Amino acid sequence: MEDSVTYIITFNSSHQALKAESKLKKAALLPKLISSPRAISSKCGFCIALEKCDWPNMTDTLKQLNVEYTHLYTRKLLNGVKHYDQQD
Repeated sequence: MEDSVTYIITFNSSHQALKAESKLKKAALLPKLISSPRAISSKCGFCIALEKCDWPNMTDTLKQLNVEYTHLYTRKLLNGVKHYDQQD
């Protein structure tokens, strides 16, 4: 049973993560800056979690907002266990 899906964006630096958070907030996407999960790679230790967003168009949105990122992931909570899948 799938409980929920969260979208994760990783970055090369904390500066990029903070800049992206600001740009995504201005675009009304409700980003949440979190510590990077051990299951995925993030060079800076931070990533952004997004819920309820237009994910199929996220790469276009990030380009339009001039957001630099390293990878995109989905995080699914299945029976209480988090599963990560790289999307790019």
